[in-house]
Order: sequence, then structure tokens, then C-alpha cells
Amino acid sequence: MNDSHFDQMKRLVGFGPADAEQLGSLADRVRPFLPEIAEYFWGRLEQDPAARPVLQAAGWPRERLRSTLLRWMDELFEGPYDEEYCRRRANIGRVHVRIQMPEHLMIAAMSILRTELSRRVRVLGLAETGAKLNAVHKLLDLDLTLMLRTYHEEAGERIRAAERAQMQVRLAESEHLANVGQLAATLAHEIKNPLAGISGAIQVIGSSLPPGSPHKEVIGEVLSEIDRLDATARDLLIYARPKPPLRKKRQVGPLLQDTLMLLRQEPAVHGLLIHCDGLECAAEALLDETQFRQVVSNLLLNAAHACEKGGEVTFRVSSQVGMVRVEVIDTGIGMPADAVLHAFEPFYTTKAKGTGLGLSICKWIVESHGGKIRLESEPDRGTTVTIELPHKP
Repeated sequence: MNDSHFDQMKRLVGFGPADAEQLGSLADRVRPFLPEIAEYFWGRLEQDPAARPVLQAAGWPRERLRSTLLRWMDELFEGPYDEEYCRRRANIGRVHVRIQMPEHLMIAAMSILRTELSRRVRVLGLAETGAKLNAVHKLLDLDLTLMLRTYHEEAGERIRAAERAQMQVRLAESEHLANVGQLAATLAHEIKNPLAGISGAIQVIGSSLPPGSPHKEVIGEVLSEIDRLDATARDLLIYARPKPPLRKKRQVGPLLQDTLMLLRQEPAVHGLLIHCDGLECAAEALLDETQFRQVVSNLLLNAAHACEKGGEVTFRVSSQVGMVRVEVIDTGIGMPADAVLHAFEPFYTTKAKGTGLGLSICKWIVESHGGKIRLESEPDRGTTVTIELPHKP
């Protein structure tokens, strides 16, 4: 803010040489009262439950605050009201941002000072009291305007700086994840082909064993672990090289029902009670069937791993305004708050086995369909995952 702008402000409020003279004539008369006003002012702030923590956090001794206020009030009556005066007053707004003084407290504090200064001037019984008070009020309006302007400028710059820093962090994280994803894709591609060969060889060996051989159980366990590794490699490829959805109009309820019918054969699901509610819902959405089945499969397997045998999972479908909602509710062990916070982050997992990509893949698929996904959970109270997809009526 430059001198010409300050001059413009003075013209707008009608502050001129006559006002400066009126203030100068008050200087010697009000100076004896200023320490009392400072004490009253800081007493009011220290008693206020909103202002007191701000003053304490600033860490400034009371005497420093008192002397700063005295100097500020003294300058009100001394002038000159020039560019240097403008600079000093404007800087107060920046200081208030640095000590995290809320804007409304700054305005309220100015109101306290305005009231006390006006009261003291009135009791003096001087000639032209009205003109003198008018000059005081004009200058206080100018001071408050200067402080508010720089307060907003400083606050805005701090917000922009924080956003830039946050963007840099996100950019670094994105680059890191991109590198990890590329590495994961390379590893997954290199692993899948040998796994297929190993699986075929193990099956040949298993088929050559005589009936009742004790080694057949070992063969079965090896094939199960190969399947798990293959699923891990598949997840890595899906995460690293996601395909855009090929969407078609489908009824969500029946498609979910068909998907669950196939998933009931999964070994991890055995012993799990699966309830369905609203599968007859005729609401439609544009869906990539393969990707939708992937989401349902991931959520069901997550729920199965969270539940002990006999646990329950409920799939609920409902039609809402402009969307179809799918809820997956389990009675499992639940998740602590910090795990909920990071649940959709890639490679984050609380399980001993797994890549930590299941929910991350679900999030990408749902969002690529224009939908939203959220997770709510508490320890020992189960987990609810809610998916909202835009539908076509």
C-alpha cells in the first residue's frame, strides 16, 4: 500500500489538515490518561475467553504489549499522517495474522479503544469537542482499514503458501507412487508367466500321484499359494495399469446378486453368513461389469478376512435421488481411527498378508465411474463401506 492510496483513503473519509490540527491539540491533554486506557484495554482482553489464549500463545510479556499499545495511541495524536505512518499501521495487520489473532477480535479491540478514547476526550470539556471526536473517529477508521487490508493480504498469502507446500507434497507423493507402480507392473509381469508354468507343472505332478498319497495335500497347499501370488500380481497390474471403464447400462441389484452367487464358492467366504437387502432394486447405472465385480469381490474378501467364522456380511442396495447406493456391512473386528484415515491409500494394509491395494483399486474404479466411496469403522463394531454411483432412471 503506497502513499497515494493512503491519501485517497483520507480523502474518502474526509480526513484533512484540520483534523490533524484537532488531534495535535489533544496530544498533551490525553497523554496522562493513556496508561489507564492501556491497563483497561489489556484487562478486558485477558478476561475474554477467546482473546486470552491468543495473547498467551503470542508469548509476549504484558509490559511489552502495554508499551506497544501506549506507543500506538500516542502516535494517534502526534502525526504526521504520512506514508511512514501508513506503513507502521498497516504492519499491525500482518502481526495479528502471525499471532493468529482472529479478525473479529481485532475489530472488537478497536471498538474498545474507540469507546475509551471518546469517553476521555468528552470529560475534558474542551472547546470544539465534537470536531475533536470526529477527527479521532476518522483516524481510527483509517487505522482499522489499513490493518484489515494487510490482515487479509497476509492471511491470503499464508493460505497460498500452505497450498503450494501441500501441492508439492502431493506431487512428490504422486511421482513416488508412479515409480512404485511402474516397478510393481514390471515385477507383476515378470512373475505371472513363471507362476503359470509352475502351476501347470505342480498340477501334472499332482495328477501323477497315486490316490490317497499324503503328498496330495501338500500339492493342494502349493497350488493355493500360487493362486494367492497370482492374485497379488493381478492386483499390482490393475493398480499400475488401470483401464478406463467400458460402461453399459445395468441394473445394479441383479448384477450384484449374480456376482455374489459366484463369490460364494471362494474358500475365504465359506462359513460367512451373507445377507442381501434390496437386490430387486431396479435402479440402473452405467457400469463396467468386470470392474464392478472386482469391487464387490475385494469388499467381500476384506469383510471375510475381518470376520471370524460365523461372521455376517450384509449387502444393501437402494435407490437415492440421482444415485444408486451400495452398502457393505460386516460384523468383523473393525478398524481404529488411524487405519480408517489411511484405508484407501495404496500399499496400506493392516493384514499380515496382502498388498494393501484392494481398497485403493475399489476407490479408483468407483471414482472412474463418477461415484464416491467411503468407509466407516470402529474397533469391535464392524465396518461399513458405502458406494454411491450416479444412475440412469
